[in-house]
Amino acid sequence: MSRKKLIGVIVIIIVIAGAVIFKQNSQTSVNEVKLGLMLPLTGDYGAAGQNMQKGMELAIEQYQKNNPGVTLQVAIEDDAYNSAKGVSAYKKLVDLDKVDTILMLSTPVIDTIHEDVVKKGIPVIQLGIQTVGIADDNIIQFSPASEAPIGSLATYLSTNENFANEKVAVIYDNSPAQISFFETFDKVYQHEFTTMIVNDKSDLRNYATKIANENYDAVVVIESPENGALFTKELITVDTTLPSLAYDAQLQTGFGDYEKILGDTNKINGAKSIWFKEGNTAEFKKLFNEKYGEDPGFLADFAYDMVNTALETYESNDSDWVKNLKKFSNSDGVSGSISFDENGVRIQPMTITEIKGRKLVPTE
Repeated sequence: MSRKKLIGVIVIIIVIAGAVIFKQNSQTSVNEVKLGLMLPLTGDYGAAGQNMQKGMELAIEQYQKNNPGVTLQVAIEDDAYNSAKGVSAYKKLVDLDKVDTILMLSTPVIDTIHEDVVKKGIPVIQLGIQTVGIADDNIIQFSPASEAPIGSLATYLSTNENFANEKVAVIYDNSPAQISFFETFDKVYQHEFTTMIVNDKSDLRNYATKIANENYDAVVVIESPENGALFTKELITVDTTLPSLAYDAQLQTGFGDYEKILGDTNKINGAKSIWFKEGNTAEFKKLFNEKYGEDPGFLADFAYDMVNTALETYESNDSDWVKNLKKFSNSDGVSGSISFDENGVRIQPMTITEIKGRKLVPTE
């Protein structure tokens, strides 16, 4: 080889080596990620928030174990499912802790802060539905749009013999989330029904009495877990022969409230509800049990997937990270198949569940 060619080869090798070193150094810098976890660790949704924290911590632990070169930092704040407290928690995570992303649950909080979140551009992965501000922005909704579960429930009930062509009542809370659920139900359900709007807890007993006295055949409950459980308790008290019962996804999200308030959910065995099809959970349940000595609680699987989705799509540039999130797809998530529409709202199959022996059991 001539001296000139040899020098050329050496130069190429140096350039390649330098590029590799630069890539390695840049990856080390990029892989320093600070996660902000904003969860309702107290209040009405405290149990769900605590379950989510466990699922997230397990995911972080597993990711760190499999990626020892990655530096992960975590900041946790309690928003109590409350707008005022949520704003304070959000400001601390963003302004003081300087987190790279926020993973959260609370609908009233995201509705309050969404304008500022969009302005800042920080990637936010939100589990609860947004009732305002859904758009092609930096907020990723890790649950399907309200139309998906409620629409699926309405479609199912339209052909169910206990709800089709029977005397049906639909009871719902006068609150933004429940109103949006009801409006979707009203569009999709194919039969007549009587509307009962809950403005105050005193309405629950009045409607339960009305349903019993006027011999309704079926009732669809679109309420917060606490109100849904209190209404059901009132109905059991005044009606010895219960009508057919169907609940929106709040039965699943607040099953603990139903157990606490009813004392025994066997009292409403056969009641139908809607939820998301479960994913591959065997390994997740094994790891969770090894770490905590118990089975995963409600929403722990979603929280586990939220962390992994955030880390698998990470980019140091916020807008690139958001683009990666929206393009992300995983058919093997423990909470079910994961993919998103153009607005960053999760697309996920639904299933009908039924209360059997104090558990919600998928019917298919």
